[in-house]
Amino acid sequence: MEITVRVGEQERRYSKTRIYVSPVGETVMENIMNRRQRPHTFYRKEVLPKLFSQLGWSADTKVKWSQFAGCSCPCSPGFVVENTYGRNIWVDVA
Repeated sequence: MEITVRVGEQERRYSKTRIYVSPVGETVMENIMNRRQRPHTFYRKEVLPKLFSQLGWSADTKVKWSQFAGCSCPCSPGFVVENTYGRNIWVDVA
């Protein structure tokens, strides 16, 4: 599994950091169809430890899955990171 990370600094200055995970090669239509079916337990076990290592974060960093991470509708699911603020992190998984 290959992980590509893009980090946006200070986009959410006073909000908790969000982590959005997407499969590489997913079409816009597939993204729309799969938003409510993301394998977040797999992401938590397989993707997040590698991401935390790349970012230099502790392996026990606390995150919570939220279907509403990006806005008030369920279109932007992702992980909300405790005690870390001001970033959006996009992870592409191949």
